[in-house]
Amino acid sequence: MISNSYIIKNLRYLDRVYRNSNSVTEASYCSKLAILELCGWIELSMDDIILRGCVRGLKQEKNRKAVREKVKLNYGFEYQKHFVTLVTSLVGFRGYETLEKSIPASISTNFKSELRNLKERRNSLAHTYYRDVTPHYDAPSITMSRYHSVAAGLDAYDKALRSYC
Repeated sequence: MISNSYIIKNLRYLDRVYRNSNSVTEASYCSKLAILELCGWIELSMDDIILRGCVRGLKQEKNRKAVREKVKLNYGFEYQKHFVTLVTSLVGFRGYETLEKSIPASISTNFKSELRNLKERRNSLAHTYYRDVTPHYDAPSITMSRYHSVAAGLDAYDKALRSYC
């Protein structure tokens, strides 16, 4: 998984600017950027987990190349559509079932739920811009709390994949 020190630093910075903001617009920009930053980190972390598993688990270069190509063409962080597709390209459906069983239900449920929440928020942010009315977004502190659930999920899947490969 990609190092979390930078995303934590970025989210804390955006939260600090948000709290000290003198305008609703500036605060909204911080909120919007916090969600976009977190979503970018999630996508890169998912890719990294799969690529590291590819190096550990696959011996034939043609198979490694196929997985790297799937990762390269992946543009998203939805659990089923993006992450499971990448995992199954690496370990197959049987391996995926084994991994799923090894993840504690509470971590898996929170992980999937937060990915859904972030996907909805990211989509609404990515398809808007500021006009006369400033929209409401979650404060960076809320995004930070989402980070913790997502990071726990990514860490659990990373560990499970390391044990499997």
